[in-house]
Amino acid sequence: MNLLDYLVSLRTRKVLLHSYHINVKIALIYNIAQRLIKDRISICIINYDKFLKLSGIELEQQCNESSYVIVFEAEDPSNLPMRYNLVTSFVKINKYFDEILRIDKISTNLYKTQDNTGNIFIFSIINGEVIDRKLRPIHEAIINFLKEYGGEVEIRDLVNILSKKYETNRDNVRVELSFLKELGIIEVKDRKVILTQLL
Repeated sequence: MNLLDYLVSLRTRKVLLHSYHINVKIALIYNIAQRLIKDRISICIINYDKFLKLSGIELEQQCNESSYVIVFEAEDPSNLPMRYNLVTSFVKINKYFDEILRIDKISTNLYKTQDNTGNIFIFSIINGEVIDRKLRPIHEAIINFLKEYGGEVEIRDLVNILSKKYETNRDNVRVELSFLKELGIIEVKDRKVILTQLL
């Protein structure tokens, strides 16, 4: 399941998108709203003027009792109405949420978030569209290698084996390990690579 499908599947629940990246939150709101409108579900955006000013995107709103309520850039619990579905904020709001997704930037136009069960979503924003990204074959090979050896391998052994298998230099393998570390999938400690997330 991709990130947008996952967020739309949570439409009857309370979700917080916690991030400092305003363009990501705007793109997610826009894409979610478009899907819901297509499914004939009305949306209502609290702080719509702020959303419009920052995004320049007009969305068809219909605020009623059955609307999907989006709160754009809430700063504290007092900004939340009695009923809400999706909240975006640059702070972690102390209020009840079924799901809190913290969105982090990994590199240029590459973001990640993780759900409550540990599923990791990697994505980019291109022309306002949310594009899901998959791990490259070398990343999958690193993860599979670690699984095969009980989740922990000497970094030297891993780098040597994978550099030969993928016919690349050792530094490239180290760069890929660094990427997986940024994602929180592996940890490097005491000259060992340790698998922290089972995918």
